[in-house]
Amino acid sequence: MTETLNVIVNNGSSVGAYTLDLIAPPKLTSEITQLPTLEHKRFLRDLRSDKVKQICVLVADDECVADIRSATVFTENERVLSSSSMDESVLDEKTRVERYDSQSWESLKTNPLYEDLVEFKDVFPETVPCELPKDKGIRHEVELKPGSKYCVMKQWPLPREQVLAIDKFFADRLLRDM
Repeated sequence: MTETLNVIVNNGSSVGAYTLDLIAPPKLTSEITQLPTLEHKRFLRDLRSDKVKQICVLVADDECVADIRSATVFTENERVLSSSSMDESVLDEKTRVERYDSQSWESLKTNPLYEDLVEFKDVFPETVPCELPKDKGIRHEVELKPGSKYCVMKQWPLPREQVLAIDKFFADRLLRDM
């Protein structure tokens, strides 16, 4: 069985992207580093033209941090699935049912926080969105110039002591940063 892998390698000084046609994927670091290379521009072109269907991140166990382990599900039924959003047309019916079941209230009964979750059940939405909203490219930044007054939205006037304490905090922080 031939498998095509698209790999991005970061050796600390440079980053390279590679397309690999493998009969059996390598399991050792020494085998992975001997694989043929792919031009970065070609990889990006293939990625934009939807020729790349899946990208795998190969991480050595000693380098793997908890965030990566929790963000990625490795080799389930000889496939690599990501916890990020996936196109529903790619998933078969069995996988869709398994994902739905894993997100149900019944599956949470073994969770130690189940009682708290039930108590605040009305806070959670009925349906879990399968993906994040699309990025619209809007970025908001607020940069205060040194010496400018901080921005506060007040619903009621603050006592004078609190205003002075807040002013002192920001003045001390400004002096520390300089």
